[in-house]
Amino acid sequence: MKWFLIIVAVIVVLAIVTGNMGGAKDAAGNYGKIMRGVPVSK
Repeated sequence: MKWFLIIVAVIVVLAIVTGNMGGAKDAAGNYGKIMRGVPVSK
């Protein structure tokens, strides 16, 4: 179990460092805009 968590952590760090997060960054930004009540432009 420990090794599984370490591997997952490494994958997450690599994804953040390389900027390869898929649409997660856009989704988080859109969620933040929705919660503030700002219109989301597509």
